[in-house]
Amino acid sequence: MTDQTLAAAPAQTGPPQLSRKEKLGFGLGDLASNLSWNFTGSFLLYFYTNVAAISAAVAGTIMLLARILDAVADPVVGVAVDRTRSRHGRARPYLLYGAVPFGVLSVLAFVSPDVSHTGKVIYAAVTFLLMGVVYSVVNIPYGSLMPLMTRDSRERMQLGTARAVGMSIGTIFVAIATPHLVTTFGGGSEERGYLLTAVLLGAGSVVFFLLTFRTTTEHYSDLPAQEAAGKTVTGAWTTVRQGLRNGPWVLSALFMVVNFTRLGLLTTVTVYFSLYVLKEPWTISVLLPLISGSLLVGSLAAPRYFARLGKRRGNVLALAVGALLYAVMPFTESVLPLLITVYVCACLVISLSLTSSFTLVADSVDYHEWKFGNRATGLLNAAQSLATKLGTALGAALVAAVLAMTAFDPGHVGGATVNGLRWLYYGAPIALLLLQLLVMSFWRMDALHPRILEELKERRECLRSA
Repeated sequence: MTDQTLAAAPAQTGPPQLSRKEKLGFGLGDLASNLSWNFTGSFLLYFYTNVAAISAAVAGTIMLLARILDAVADPVVGVAVDRTRSRHGRARPYLLYGAVPFGVLSVLAFVSPDVSHTGKVIYAAVTFLLMGVVYSVVNIPYGSLMPLMTRDSRERMQLGTARAVGMSIGTIFVAIATPHLVTTFGGGSEERGYLLTAVLLGAGSVVFFLLTFRTTTEHYSDLPAQEAAGKTVTGAWTTVRQGLRNGPWVLSALFMVVNFTRLGLLTTVTVYFSLYVLKEPWTISVLLPLISGSLLVGSLAAPRYFARLGKRRGNVLALAVGALLYAVMPFTESVLPLLITVYVCACLVISLSLTSSFTLVADSVDYHEWKFGNRATGLLNAAQSLATKLGTALGAALVAAVLAMTAFDPGHVGGATVNGLRWLYYGAPIALLLLQLLVMSFWRMDALHPRILEELKERRECLRSA
């Protein structure tokens, strides 16, 4: 055993038992994030094309390029989290100071200034880019909280469940309430309705992020212990290179990119699908919340489900069944109750997989410490933020690309656009689910993780007794 492999030791002699308050507070963080982020993902493309009068091709390009550019912020924020030492901990200060800027920029994204078309495009690009950067500032530290709060696998799954519940509640509220809020606030003006709705949801995001800050505790802080033991903190680029050799981390990042690409695609295309394929606007407030309503149910079943099957087998089974149900869906389109029933079943099964995705990065942090001797919690969790942003942007860009290729015109939607929307709603999710299944088939941590935790425990005991 070398000095380099000795991991930092927590002050406690055993894993602390998390309180219900901490678990609930942790879940509020994803509620905060999804109030504004899901509102943006579900309705911003529609706002660009139908309210701000920006073409689908230009809007899709803005969303994709902005996400590629602000991807630079993710590793920077991750490194900052790993280097942070404050009286509030390593991750929590970013929630305190980043909540308000995130709320403000989520509002500015839904402003359509009275300028030329070029001016609107520039404004949209700048505000969307800045919102993504500030999202990194709060979301990467938030994701880093899980391994800083507990190293117990059971409690991590409970935190993952709390996070999934928070995501579900936020997404359900946005999906159901947005059409009504826009109508109520707008008074006949969609532009005003979307702006005031963004104000309400942005304020909610600020409040819930601050509650997460107040109610959570970082029980583990590796960096000070490394320094106390005379260790040199691993450099950022060294950690990145190590990360690329961290198989579980690479797999978890790929899994989440594909997962959020599917979610980004579905949340974006559902508005168009309901309006122009089903021709039933009321289905927006049914189909969108079902994505996260099912997640709320699935998250409650996930801990026992994965405890029995493991993450690899459990995910492969859930994703395969979900893809099969999506393949059945096109044949039920003419009977809306049947379509919705099959859709609910698909969402319920797939929701199990989404719940587990929150714990994959945390497990890869343990693997990183075991293999390389440093946890790099913040930098490794940057992959989660990057996956969320890049995935949702890719999904939205794919929708925009199909709309552009089929000459989408809000005033006159032709058959080519309708067929393109059908492919996006049915076919693309099947392909993405099968790709997720392929990625998860390489996951080998189910058997390895208990041994990793045991060896890390021995290393920490050696460090404390040295």
